[in-house]
Amino acid sequence: MSYPSNQQEYWCEKFNEEQRQMQIYYQDLGYFNTRPSTIQKPKITLDGNKWCALLGTNLQEGIVGFGDSPEESCLDFDRVWSKNIHKQ
Repeated sequence: MSYPSNQQEYWCEKFNEEQRQMQIYYQDLGYFNTRPSTIQKPKITLDGNKWCALLGTNLQEGIVGFGDSPEESCLDFDRVWSKNIHKQ
């Protein structure tokens, strides 16, 4: 499934805003979300038919997660982040 550019931008912004609101909600309750994708705030975009969470300038050098939804791409990003941290 491919989205026109303006629809893709709309859903990316919507997802990013939802993440910001959840972070504020948890902070107000005294909880802190420590997920790497929440702290590092990777850029969320649609790449072909998959969502991509990218921290860095490109897929080859950055930390990246893919999924069928923005949330799944962030979960994959968290997994990749943790895997890279344990390598060091």
